[in-house]
Amino acid sequence: MKSSSLVFIGALLVGVNGHYFFDRLMFNNTWSEPWEYIRKISPQNSGSDIKTDYDYIIPIVDPSSLDLRCGRNASTAWSYPKTAVIRAGDTVGFAVNTTVGLPIPGATIMPWDRWPNLYHPGPATAWLSPAPGALSEYTGDGDWVKILSVVGRTEQSEPPNDEYHWKHQWGTYQAKTWNFTIPATTPPGNYLLRFEHIYPLPVNSLQGAQFYTNCAHIKVLNLAGDISTPGPTVKIPGVYAFGQKEIYFFADVGNETYDIRDFVEPKPVVWRG
Repeated sequence: MKSSSLVFIGALLVGVNGHYFFDRLMFNNTWSEPWEYIRKISPQNSGSDIKTDYDYIIPIVDPSSLDLRCGRNASTAWSYPKTAVIRAGDTVGFAVNTTVGLPIPGATIMPWDRWPNLYHPGPATAWLSPAPGALSEYTGDGDWVKILSVVGRTEQSEPPNDEYHWKHQWGTYQAKTWNFTIPATTPPGNYLLRFEHIYPLPVNSLQGAQFYTNCAHIKVLNLAGDISTPGPTVKIPGVYAFGQKEIYFFADVGNETYDIRDFVEPKPVVWRG
């Protein structure tokens, strides 16, 4: 019979094998260098001076945390990313896990989380938040509008290639990148562009729902002059609540009976411009 400590460690390692972040931005049909336009995250404070990959890729599990905006310790632009200039209506994209946060002097590299894909099933979204001034000074405490929601399969979805075919109900499952468009009527200005993926575990799981998110700095140009008002808007954090039924519902990581047609998307609705 397994001890409770061994069961806990086994569950933890299963979770570890599915963590990720989004470190590259695609625009003008070109992929950026890691963290070139995206706010770099910091490792979690694990109480140790020796940092591992896991300290970088551990997900956000508190929907009330400021880290829900742009990832761990990325509400400020301490890494000084560049600003990508993008026209309203253009295609952009985010890539998964091309680097970890290392190197750090004295760091230990662990063989975890080398999965270059969205390892967990769940919904993905993209968001815009206009900066009232310089992006380098904007903390993301303003309004956010949702511009993308991916639930079911699309032409970008990966073909099923493992024994858990039920997970492929979710459009982004095992995707290495995801592309979408900036709405054509987006007002010109500086924005945080946020990409988010949620693994919707229940409140009685090891950690609860997991949130993976990063933000890019972009400047939107609207050369056509066709501009509308984005909405509805929300605050982040504030958009989700702990225990919210649309996010905290998978019975476990092997819920093969779930039917994606039962999924109710969390508010707000997508603004399409």
